[in-house]
Amino acid sequence: MDAKRNTVGREGDGIDPREEARRRDSGGDGHGRANGAHQQARFIAQVQMAVDCALQTAAAPILNALSVHEVVKEGGALHVVLMLRDADVKLDTIAAVKAVTHASSMIRREVASAITRKETPELRFTVLPAGAAKVGEAS
Repeated sequence: MDAKRNTVGREGDGIDPREEARRRDSGGDGHGRANGAHQQARFIAQVQMAVDCALQTAAAPILNALSVHEVVKEGGALHVVLMLRDADVKLDTIAAVKAVTHASSMIRREVASAITRKETPELRFTVLPAGAAKVGEAS
């Protein structure tokens, strides 16, 4: 009776389920979920923390008044959006932009020491005016 069993295979027979799961999770690009979005989010968080620490430890008080609002990947560069740490403090946005531009090499060095990459990304900074919650918005 066993010899008369249907020997026609079903779709998926003989395929290792682990291989199938890897293929499904990778999306065909060779990188699984853990290597894609998770590593990118961790990298952005490292950059955000490094820039924030650099601003807090800077010698210029105007830089101490700023904090990182968000870091967004734009092509090969990272766009770092800065805003006031304390909303009650008045800030000259033009002076803050000049101070950040002047300190950009120091901030980039801090980022380079904090991240686990061969090359440090280019950083572009935007200082939000007081009361703005996102780029292009003013109070």
